[in-house]
Amino acid sequence: MIVMGKVSIRSGVGGPDGPLARLQPFDTHGAMSAVPYAPSSTGRLPLPWARQYDSDARGPGIVYTVRSYATPIAWVRADGRTVIPPVSYSATTTRHQNLCRAWLGAAATAYEGAAAA
Repeated sequence: MIVMGKVSIRSGVGGPDGPLARLQPFDTHGAMSAVPYAPSSTGRLPLPWARQYDSDARGPGIVYTVRSYATPIAWVRADGRTVIPPVSYSATTTRHQNLCRAWLGAAATAYEGAAAA
């Protein structure tokens, strides 16, 4: 069982020492969370991105997943690549995505193949 601390979305998630930058699991008092594995549910992730997520989970593997509500909005593969699908959701999830873009590093990559599928 993974123990996650509750953090504030406003001050506890981002920053160079925050859990996003350090790839640490967390749960907020709201809808954002992160875990050090690939949950099987893809929530509202569009089908091409759900397929990419499933493929990444099988190989090379996913070592960190950030979710907004029950939807993976960013993940880090075992090879170090960060994936943040360019998908629009609610204003709240957009804030979560922006935190991921800011703190998961400059390596954030959207797979062209998944977006084109």
